[in-house]
Amino acid sequence: MTTYKKICFIPAKEASTRLKKKNLLKLKGKELIYYPITAAKTSNLFGNNIILSTESAEISKIAKKYGASVPYLREKKLAKDPYGVADVLLNFLEIFPDYKTYDNVCILLPTAPLMIADDIINAYNLFIKGNYNSLISVNETNHNTLRSVFVKNNLIEPIHKKHIRKKTQELKKTFWINGAVTFIKIHAFLKSKTYFMPPLGAYIMPLNRSVDIDNETDYNYAKFLIND
Repeated sequence: MTTYKKICFIPAKEASTRLKKKNLLKLKGKELIYYPITAAKTSNLFGNNIILSTESAEISKIAKKYGASVPYLREKKLAKDPYGVADVLLNFLEIFPDYKTYDNVCILLPTAPLMIADDIINAYNLFIKGNYNSLISVNETNHNTLRSVFVKNNLIEPIHKKHIRKKTQELKKTFWINGAVTFIKIHAFLKSKTYFMPPLGAYIMPLNRSVDIDNETDYNYAKFLIND
């Protein structure tokens, strides 16, 4: 069986807009960054290569306490628009070029704290079996997006006019990228500079583990699901 060199990469910025210091919010007494670090460790896939990237000395200190490696503090500008996770990862690979020789990287987001080690393991097995350039976790949408609409000046315009009158059971299922787990082939990523690379695989997660905390409502829902 082929053994692949892989790292886990956890981006955790301090400069969040909707929720102040979002990645340090707590669920059951643990900061959000605790959850991807612990899931990565429990998966036994990465050894000591569980790397957290942040511009914050506070986040760095807490991440190290939970067992992540924080080899640097990135530039503060990378925590702000227009920069995203792909930019942060590219910057990391330029600073630490030895990792360019690795086969794969797994990106875990602290804002998806209900993801578990089995999700990482199952996503990785699917990623390897499918020989994808990239694999991203998704979950089924609560409401079929083929029946979504635009609203302008209080007027409704269906996005997909041919589907708007159909019943949900008549439509193909639609899915939402939840950001919990992403696996990428590093050599392909360095060429494309995006992780939306074909062939692009999907790992389907259940709704109860797919919360992506972006606002206060998401945070309260996560607390409800985790019985906090």
